Amino acid sequence: MAVQWQDDSIFEHFTIFEETFKTVGSHSIMAAVFIPKGLAPGVHPAIFHFHGGFLVNAHSLFAPFFPIWVLKLALENKAILVSPDYRLLPSENGVADVLEDLEDFWQWSRSDSFAKMLQIHSSGHSLDNTRLLLTGSSAGGYAVMQVAMTHPDDIAAVATSYPFVNPKDPIMFSGPRDDEPTIMCVAREEMPSRTSVLEWIEETKYTVATKAGFERTPFAVAAAQYGIYYSKIFDPCGLNRLEFIPTERLRAGARLPKKIWILHGSADSVVHLRTTQEFVDLIEEKLPDTTVRLDIASGEDHAFDHLKTSWELHAIGALDFVKQSWLET
Repeated sequence: MAVQWQDDSIFEHFTIFEETFKTVGSHSIMAAVFIPKGLAPGVHPAIFHFHGGFLVNAHSLFAPFFPIWVLKLALENKAILVSPDYRLLPSENGVADVLEDLEDFWQWSRSDSFAKMLQIHSSGHSLDNTRLLLTGSSAGGYAVMQVAMTHPDDIAAVATSYPFVNPKDPIMFSGPRDDEPTIMCVAREEMPSRTSVLEWIEETKYTVATKAGFERTPFAVAAAQYGIYYSKIFDPCGLNRLEFIPTERLRAGARLPKKIWILHGSADSVVHLRTTQEFVDLIEEKLPDTTVRLDIASGEDHAFDHLKTSWELHAIGALDFVKQSWLET
């Protein structure tokens, strides 16, 4: 049976507009702003949501990868939600381009131009930056942790699912072992060949792109399966910078906000649970003032919370933890 992904109807309770926050060459990089319909004028809590997709596909308004629980938090707590695009991989400089865009988005969100833009599109509304929640799944979780480590004192809480915190996990270097499932449990015969993936990377990396759909997914899956994701997509220039890897940043002394929630499936075939467990162990060892809640969903694979409404059974009380961490500062 085909997967039934979410569609744009999940956004029906929001007024949404997009605004350019930077330009690369002639390419505008945009952020989507979600205002709950009927929201009264005033200063409101904020959610910054970062989309997932292997850092290779999707965008800020890509409904299939937009967690319903994030939209629920915004609606129930009268929050304004902002979701940026960023340069998709493969790109000329790899993840360095992504990190540059994330920081430029952050600086824009704190600028007078952002405040003026919000007044133009939604007069009377503004963000309460003391009540800021970061959310994201998978590659979006990578973005969340990177921004959170760079600005730990400016963020009330983090909520993320199966975050891509260690791109140096062996699966990204050499692919799954014979005793491990294939990436996303996709049959090998359904993947493009290694040669096709390498050709696609070369054809794609010199064109700036910030919005893409499922058409790129087979190449990302296959690159990880063949163990070339890290060297050919993530860090093609071989820069090997510590700041590219959240786990290494944490080990080297980076800090995080005081409250963190992580949801992860025990059978995740892309971002293995071991990487999140290592990250949580490091937080508990190195950041005693940070409270981290890890909920493990038994038997669940990658992106399960986008496909199943029953995910909360694996994390009873988790959203209450998030709300208290975020709003009761």
